[in-house]
Amino acid sequence: MAAAPPAFTGNLKKALAGLRRINLEGLRWRVFDAKGQVLGRLASQIAVVLQGKDKPTYAPHVENGDMCIVLNAKDIGVTGRKMTDKTYYWHTGYIGHLKERRLKDQMEKDPTEVIRKAVLRMLPRNRLRDDRDRKLRIFSGSEHPFHDRPLEPFVMPPRQVREMRPRARRALIRAQKKEQANRAAAESAKDEEDGKTAKAGVTA
Repeated sequence: MAAAPPAFTGNLKKALAGLRRINLEGLRWRVFDAKGQVLGRLASQIAVVLQGKDKPTYAPHVENGDMCIVLNAKDIGVTGRKMTDKTYYWHTGYIGHLKERRLKDQMEKDPTEVIRKAVLRMLPRNRLRDDRDRKLRIFSGSEHPFHDRPLEPFVMPPRQVREMRPRARRALIRAQKKEQANRAAAESAKDEEDGKTAKAGVTA
């Protein structure tokens, strides 16, 4: 017998807000696990599903995207030094009230907004934007209130690493050869020193 899913302890009203305004007939419920994923690559895949670009019936003026549930938002990762260098800006409307917040501080305050901003800024700014935003449900942990829905885990596509450019490849080969030559020279110098020490011991 399968174990019962854990009870949702978060804000249920916020998690279910706006569902009545969405036509859920025929929609798929895709589940994204953000644990160990890179923010930009995950957001791009979510944006594709929200727009319905993975369907053969996609049309830019028709809203036929699927529901997206993102779990473990607090465990999302970034590359480089974005955690301290990336900054979010907003204005309160008062003169001189330009606010800013680092990505690290935003992750501590509300990690769900980090993924939401990344996804929404990848969507076209048109009349379908609000409906697509309502289809995006993000949770900081692994708990969610949609266990009664037909959930489908989303498998991230393999990362396509671009082949190294010829100039960079030649530089890498030169660096490797130089390192090997330095290592061989160091070993030969060490052998000569050991030989001189042994010879000096014999003559003594």
